[in-house]
Amino acid sequence: MAIIVDGNNLAQQIYQRLAAQVRTLMRQRHTPKLGVVLVGEDKPSQTYVNKKAAAAKKIGINFSLTTLPATTTTEQLSKVVRKLQQTRYGLTGLIIQLPLPAHIKSGKVLELIDPQRDVDCLTQTNLGKLVSGSYWLTPPTPGAILTILQQHKVLLKGKRVVIIGAGALVGRPLANLLIHQQASVSVLNKFTDHVEAYTKTADIIITGVGKHPILTGKMIKTGVVVIDAGVSFIDGKMYGDIDFPSVAKKANLVTPTPGGVGPLTVAKLIENTVQCTIKRYNEA
Repeated sequence: MAIIVDGNNLAQQIYQRLAAQVRTLMRQRHTPKLGVVLVGEDKPSQTYVNKKAAAAKKIGINFSLTTLPATTTTEQLSKVVRKLQQTRYGLTGLIIQLPLPAHIKSGKVLELIDPQRDVDCLTQTNLGKLVSGSYWLTPPTPGAILTILQQHKVLLKGKRVVIIGAGALVGRPLANLLIHQQASVSVLNKFTDHVEAYTKTADIIITGVGKHPILTGKMIKTGVVVIDAGVSFIDGKMYGDIDFPSVAKKANLVTPTPGGVGPLTVAKLIENTVQCTIKRYNEA
């Protein structure tokens, strides 16, 4: 039976460390402040924003939420993003909650975020640094995955890693991070044939698709490490990408959903906010 990762416990360890850093910053009169822009009334997005707000406030980070109607245009949202980054708002971290309504040009809006406030690491500047290896911020979900692997002493050098999903939030940035760790990485997308040819030989499998279940116990070898970073809702219940019971019977280490990658992703986002605050004031 697999070791089941306790993402909540790992997240609490991060919060304890960050709370001490925030207290130090406050004594220096440097206030971390995270701003989130939420467009529309997507229920999962509202849930995620509430979790971010609670985590920020828990360790003493100021939090502000700007809500806009689903009818907001690209130009209107762009104006709001520019305004929020003016000095008087004091933001040290800024998030545009994704996904945005389909009519909004997400890439155009994301590029308006100051890279030193880009705690989601979605600007071209920060993504470019990730590719080159000169990054100082790690995207929250890939950062959460690396934390799990490190805390459980999972070796990456030379290991065969299969990432299912090539999205901008998980698959693509994670692949670059793992390559920097000298892992042998395969990234699968919806056009990949013979998926089991990859998964049955993998030492580590990471999913980030949001479709349940795309990975079952029949598709993996005994002793594999499986990290499930996908989220989907079926009849109001949260699921990951994997068939947890069958995968857990064969894996050496596995993450549950909920309670696995999710809590750590929020913690890494808050960590990025603190890092942005430290960098801003150290360079002032």
